[in-house]
Amino acid sequence: MPILKSIAIHDNVKATLRYILNPDKTEGQYLCNSHNCFSNAEDAYMNMKYIYEHFSSHRFNEPLAKVGKNRVKAIHYIQSFKPDPNLTPELVHRMGRSFCRMAFGDNVQMVIATHVDKGHLHNHILINTYGVDGHKYNDNYTTRRELRKISDGVCLVFGVPVTEVKCKKGMSYCEWKHNKQGTSWKEQIRREIDTLVLTSKNIDELAGTLEEKGYAIRYGERTAIRAPGQKYFTNLKTLGGDYSLENLKSRIQWKDDLGNASRDDVYNKGHVLTMCFAGIISQLAKRVVDGTKQEKKRDEELPYLPHNDRDVFQLCAQLSLINRLNIHSIGEVEAKIEKARAEHDKAIAEFNAITEEQHLLDNLFTQYENVCELDNKPTKTIADKMKLSLARQSLSRHGISSPDDVRRLEFRKREYDERIAELQRKIEESDNLAKALQEIADTYNGISKGDYISKLIERDNAQPEHEVKQSAPWQSAPKPDEPTQNPITKTTSRGRKH
Repeated sequence: MPILKSIAIHDNVKATLRYILNPDKTEGQYLCNSHNCFSNAEDAYMNMKYIYEHFSSHRFNEPLAKVGKNRVKAIHYIQSFKPDPNLTPELVHRMGRSFCRMAFGDNVQMVIATHVDKGHLHNHILINTYGVDGHKYNDNYTTRRELRKISDGVCLVFGVPVTEVKCKKGMSYCEWKHNKQGTSWKEQIRREIDTLVLTSKNIDELAGTLEEKGYAIRYGERTAIRAPGQKYFTNLKTLGGDYSLENLKSRIQWKDDLGNASRDDVYNKGHVLTMCFAGIISQLAKRVVDGTKQEKKRDEELPYLPHNDRDVFQLCAQLSLINRLNIHSIGEVEAKIEKARAEHDKAIAEFNAITEEQHLLDNLFTQYENVCELDNKPTKTIADKMKLSLARQSLSRHGISSPDDVRRLEFRKREYDERIAELQRKIEESDNLAKALQEIADTYNGISKGDYISKLIERDNAQPEHEVKQSAPWQSAPKPDEPTQNPITKTTSRGRKH
């Protein structure tokens, strides 16, 4: 079952908000949400400060008392889940939001963020000790016990089993840590997939090769994979954005596009790097013709010739990219890798900043809608009056005072949407390019050691041929209800705050 613990915040509410809403921990704030306040640290702090000071008659930022007890300004809950391949960040975030609504009601002021930076997914929830209706929330043993029951109930509703997880006696810390984080099996699966992507014609061939190697694949709404010797299946999505079905198809197709370049151009340039790759390709091609290389067809329906060998094709694809980018040396490869990674990091940083701005605009639109709805309401409750006052204060702080200001916000929103789409494309392209160039560098390093061919033969001999298992095609599996692309490149409209 998820572990629920609480921390009473007596000061530094703003610092806690900044930690909870950190873009680096929440996939660029995609996994952040709020209720009766904004979803950025500065505005959320001001919203909570307004409500707290109105109902408590004390300053929200009053210093700690030198003696005696201090007032609790906010309560920080942490809802932690054990590592589970069936748990996705989106699912954990939805469970956290459902838990908050059931536990605290609609008048609570709270922010919630799902952190993905650890080996286990966990929700951070910060609530103001006063709701917008003046209700005071207390945290003690009794309330925590009731909250844990609600948390467990929400998990059952979402189909997550409620079980205790304990560290087995006699297990080393290292083993326990790897079991808890799930890093060892996942890393093995990632390395295997990364190796096979370059030599696979399509997603079905990748699946077939994995099954030849002893991997088990579970098809369905959430496609999962299990390595030889692994006890439980691992959901593909938990391996990272690059390993979703859609992104695996894109990676294979991208490599195919490289391989479609004319092989007549391969030997036309006299650069050292080109000649190095061309020489190895010639040696492998000769072995294919002589029958001294283990048969590894790229297309099972075609005769086994040099251009239909997986290893030859992989090298030709890499050499095509070398020629396309006019690369002359390994130094240029490394420089382009650094440049591609720098462009990737820069695009992600800008994407996160724009996403944060977009979330702010979404919150401002919500506050404007609250003003329009509550201003004309004939009879207002205390909560209605506070929500209306809070909305007006928030809009005023951001200079929104007329319909013209709202129209300007809408124009900015359209600009952000266009820029976000452009950044998504740049992030994907720079990431793919950096990975392809790194594969070239790794291949060159293997060639430069002088035993590339022999190691290739040793690897082939160590892998006995097995009959290819027939399996349902990956692309025929139903699409999951969550998006399958890299979280950092998700369409941010799904991250809007309500």
